[in-house]
Amino acid sequence: MEDINKTAVEIKEERYRNFKSGINDLWVYLWSKSLVILIVGLLGGAIGLSLSFIIKPSYQARIGFVLIDKSSGAGGLASLASSLGLGSILGSGSDNAFSGDNLLEIIQSRYAVEKALLTSMEYENQTLSTMDVYIQINDLHKKWKHAKNVELRTLSYPLDQDRETFTRTQDSIMSAVYRHFIKKEKLTVFKKDKNKGLVFVNFTSNDEVFSKVFVENLIEQTIQFYIDARTHNSRKNIDMMQHTADSIKALYDAALYGGAAISQVNVNRANQLAAVPRLQEESKAQLYGAVYAEVLKNLETLKLDLSRETPIIQVVETPRYPLKKNKFGKLKGIAWGGFVSGVLIVFVLLSRKSKLTAKFIKLFL
Repeated sequence: MEDINKTAVEIKEERYRNFKSGINDLWVYLWSKSLVILIVGLLGGAIGLSLSFIIKPSYQARIGFVLIDKSSGAGGLASLASSLGLGSILGSGSDNAFSGDNLLEIIQSRYAVEKALLTSMEYENQTLSTMDVYIQINDLHKKWKHAKNVELRTLSYPLDQDRETFTRTQDSIMSAVYRHFIKKEKLTVFKKDKNKGLVFVNFTSNDEVFSKVFVENLIEQTIQFYIDARTHNSRKNIDMMQHTADSIKALYDAALYGGAAISQVNVNRANQLAAVPRLQEESKAQLYGAVYAEVLKNLETLKLDLSRETPIIQVVETPRYPLKKNKFGKLKGIAWGGFVSGVLIVFVLLSRKSKLTAKFIKLFL
């Protein structure tokens, strides 16, 4: 048993000596190549410095807003709609599909991004679609100059073009831009505190004007879509009630004019039976007037409920020039270039000394 223990101790000591010897051999070898490592590191630093001049800075635009949802169910609107026979149209008043949290997903949806990209903006004294400006600032036409797809060479998104008439190429590029924004996290939406309604939207691009205008367009389009979706049923009911009110008003006016005409015709007649049509028209006018007044009252109630259902989105932070600038600085370029190139040359040197490398790896097995 003692011999076995001594053997184990000896093995442990031998492994430690081998480990120390391996480290020493690698250190001696790399030190002998220190000049090569230094030169490559300096070259890497120079490359990093060059990249700091080549890589364009990026600009981050941020918008912060608070969603104040005033609705807590359909309330009086549902009751009124039921009395008017519109309950099936109004539904149960559930807005789960457009709850506050889902607003974050809507902002990042392809629909909202496309709407923002197809909105007009002023750029270099021109009124262009935001998508055309994106193509310009990224020099995409130069990259597509020799593309096999001829349409790419002059691709544009005119402001007066209907979205439904987009070509396959236009759809493909729009889809690619959207994926780029999401995957590269150019567009991010978040809450600092999940228990609070303060939402922040960040967008980053290599053009200061584009970043600011795009994120503003995005929020404007999203807010409008969100409000329209939340109040769609209510506005539809109001339109129906308004149409009913207009129809009754027309009947009321016709009855008034009809009664007046009959009264003028029969003013000097001895036969009193001729007054019956006039009385009928006056009775109709009174009835239509009463119904019209009730419809107007209900219409005002619907409008009041619509106002209560409409969420308030208050912008609390807007992007202002100068935007936050993210730049690949000179010192950062030199440091990263030197470090990366230094690590790479060390691995290359070790790979050329396969025996030393194998010996070193064996120490950890």
